[in-house]
Parts: sequence; C-alpha cells; structure tokens
Amino acid sequence: MSLGLYRRNQILFSEGGAAQHIFAVRSGVIKVLKSLENGKDRIVRVLFPGDFFGFESLAQDRYPLTAVVLQDCNLCSAPRDEFCRFLRNNAESALGMIRFLVGEVVRTRNEVAELSFKSARKRVATLLLQLLSDGAAVAERPAAFELPLSRLELGEVLELSPETISRTLHAFENEHLIELHRREVSVRDLARLREASRL
Repeated sequence: MSLGLYRRNQILFSEGGAAQHIFAVRSGVIKVLKSLENGKDRIVRVLFPGDFFGFESLAQDRYPLTAVVLQDCNLCSAPRDEFCRFLRNNAESALGMIRFLVGEVVRTRNEVAELSFKSARKRVATLLLQLLSDGAAVAERPAAFELPLSRLELGEVLELSPETISRTLHAFENEHLIELHRREVSVRDLARLREASRL
C-alpha cells in the first residue's frame, strides 16, 4: 500500500487500460467517466474522501471506466497482485472485503433508486454538502469551497439539466443559504442547507 499526491486533471487510469491498482481517496475529489458511442464522456460518479475505487481490477484485466482527478488529492493505492495475495493469506480480511463490496452494491442501488425520487433542490443540496465536507471543516459557521464541476458536469452527475442546476443554485443564493462567486460557493446557512437536502 502506498500514499501519493495527485494533481488536478491527472488521469489515474483509462477505460480499456490494464487494471493494476485499487485506490482509496484520503483527500480531494475524483470523477469517474464512461465513454459513449458518440465519442463523448459521461460522468457516472464523483468520489470523495473515504471512497474506494478500481475494484474492477480484482475481476477484470481492463478498467471499464476512466478516473480523473478533479481536485488535488491524496490517494492510497495497492497493486492488484499484492492485494490479492494479502486476501488469500488473511481469511478474516477477505471476508471483510466481501462484506464491503456487497455494501457498495447495496449503496449504489439505493443511490440510483433515491435519485429518481429526489427533487432537484434535494439533489443539489446533497452534493453541495458532500463538497463542503471535503473542502472545509463542517461546523455551524460559514465555509467556502470551489465547485470542481461545471454546470453541465453537475447535471450529468445529478441527472438534471444545466439550467435546472443554475436555477437551483440561484434559488439557494436568493434564500441566503449560499453565496456564489463564479465557481466559489460560500455557505451562509449550513443548518438550512442540510434541511434542504432532506426535504
């Protein structure tokens, strides 16, 4: 297992590339992309501290997705072969990994199901809180962070149009939940933003 610093826009692995490592996010933000038939890329997931990725390397020789650094980050990484040897020699850890992977499947299914029922307001508020918890200490006081995604990219992640993203952000600003300065978001009322993520 090694720890490394990775810079914004750095490609961690590419779709179709040899699957060689498993990663864990310690700090920063990662986006995961899928290539479409029209030649464009679609963001399928945004990863935050505490997230693991690259598990496809345990079952496949090639990565099915591309991972790119959105914000400078610290990542733990382990070579696939080394990780597999560790699991073969540690039955309890292997069982724990199975439980973790099952939990990831359940969590992903729940996220997909919940996304279809959440309002635009709740989706945007939830993502803002995720970004806040990564970029600043979450406390009952104002904090600021930079949006690592464009309105179009936010729309891809949340399955909303860029116009809906903009309207929702400006609505939060008009309600004094946040302040917007280009891509910088200043949280003015954390309690109400949390409330918006639950309504």
